[in-house]
Amino acid sequence: MRGRRGRGCGGQFLFSGEMLIPSILIILKKKSIHGYSLIEDLESIGIDTSLLHPSIVYRTLRMMEMHGLVSSDWNTEGTGPARRIYTITDTGKGFLREWCLKAKRDIEMMEKLIKEAEGGE
Repeated sequence: MRGRRGRGCGGQFLFSGEMLIPSILIILKKKSIHGYSLIEDLESIGIDTSLLHPSIVYRTLRMMEMHGLVSSDWNTEGTGPARRIYTITDTGKGFLREWCLKAKRDIEMMEKLIKEAEGGE
């Protein structure tokens, strides 16, 4: 999954599916929500959504649904158009647990690399 280039790290930061998928799952773990509100909630967990075109989020949600990480149903209640409400699945919760374990290992490795790069022992 490709993201859009941001300004961090000398313009080299790339927000990719590696961060978008767990970010979406974190939000959906707290509540079921429709896509537009989901995009707003990404801001609340520190994601700069100006780096993301909404179509990237919606394509990611569709891909996540195809892989069983989320499910969706149409909400036709209230006024206005029907909205697709997304919910994390048990598979999505398992994926998020595994992602956390991998992220912790990656953080440990990065801390070691930073220590070495800074000349530490």
